Amino acid sequence: MKKIISLEKIALIVFLFVTLNGYGQNFNVQSAADSYKDLQFTKTNRLKDLSDAKRYIDLAYANEQTSNDPKMWIYRGKIYLEIDRDTNEVIRNLDPDAIEKSGTSFINCEKTDTKKNYSEDCNNLIWVSGIRLFNKAVAGLNKGEFEKATRYFNLAMEIIPFDKDNNLKRNTITPDLITYNLAKTAIKSKDHEKAKSYLQKLIDSKYNDPMIYIYMDRACLEQKDTAKALTYIDQGRKVFEENPTLLNEEIRIYSLQGKFDILISKFTDAIAIDDTREMLYYNRGLLYENQKDDQHAQADFMKAIELKPDYFDANYALGTLLFNQAADMANTANTIKSNDEFDKAKKKYELRFKEAEPYLEKSLELNLRKTDEEKGVYKSNLNSLKQLYVRLGEMEKSNKMKAALQELN
Repeated sequence: MKKIISLEKIALIVFLFVTLNGYGQNFNVQSAADSYKDLQFTKTNRLKDLSDAKRYIDLAYANEQTSNDPKMWIYRGKIYLEIDRDTNEVIRNLDPDAIEKSGTSFINCEKTDTKKNYSEDCNNLIWVSGIRLFNKAVAGLNKGEFEKATRYFNLAMEIIPFDKDNNLKRNTITPDLITYNLAKTAIKSKDHEKAKSYLQKLIDSKYNDPMIYIYMDRACLEQKDTAKALTYIDQGRKVFEENPTLLNEEIRIYSLQGKFDILISKFTDAIAIDDTREMLYYNRGLLYENQKDDQHAQADFMKAIELKPDYFDANYALGTLLFNQAADMANTANTIKSNDEFDKAKKKYELRFKEAEPYLEKSLELNLRKTDEEKGVYKSNLNSLKQLYVRLGEMEKSNKMKAALQELN
């Protein structure tokens, strides 16, 4: 004879099942919380406590009944942050992406905690995840892990609105800085459209870094849009008038196009507006020199030095220009057969070497030798002076230059 189960008993069974199942999942959240709290009192069982905490919180996260519980989110954030911050590599390897899970959890805690039961706790930790996300994103960018770096930068950006005490800002992590790094990541991963989108945001917000215009220029050049690239360099130079990198990029582009006349015209117009800026004369002088117009180049270099006597670049450029002229004159003189004509030519090239001498000596004095480029120029400077002194019969000075060169080698 079959037993008939009443509807009331079926309802009771279902109720008990649902209640016990819910209790089981809440038990996982509480067990995770308890394991986490154990970490605060003992340092001897960190691996076990964190492993247990992770296992319980993962179970609660995977179950729909507790998957969006603010208590689950706060402890998931705490547990994964603890894993990421641990100095023990074994513990950190419990989850290589622990910081990403921590940041996401704190954000979701803020979104779901309508009663503000965990608001203070979350506020005290969410910015810590933000800083670690940003730093790991930078590390990922440097290692070529572009997809990971992008995820981490974007998650750090999401955290900023929840950082009520502006701790991220105090650590110099701002939306603009994150956008800047997202742009760099996009550039390195060859996603030029995305890079341009980020860079345009920075340009619109007047981000104080000339490199945003350089990066925008190069993204345009990658897409074979030279005209657009030049418009961004032009924009950048209006904001950062004396920035050498922007200026050199403009010179580079026009040089590749063979449009030196346009560049010279641009500098001439700028000088007409403000004739007190030595940099304008120096750069126009370089362009004249490139065009083999030594007369105008020399005049511009001398004007730059007149405006700024300790201008290393102008002193070196003028000294080198005069030295090379003197060397060419000496080589030509060596082909003259007439002694009288040779003596006349020799006086002329010795005079030109003498003119070069103070500028090369000044540039040697001003060279800081901090960068590889400066060290290379310093060596070239020594070599030029060594030869110059020989030409002028100043052997003691020449030997000093020779000894300095030997010390460098």
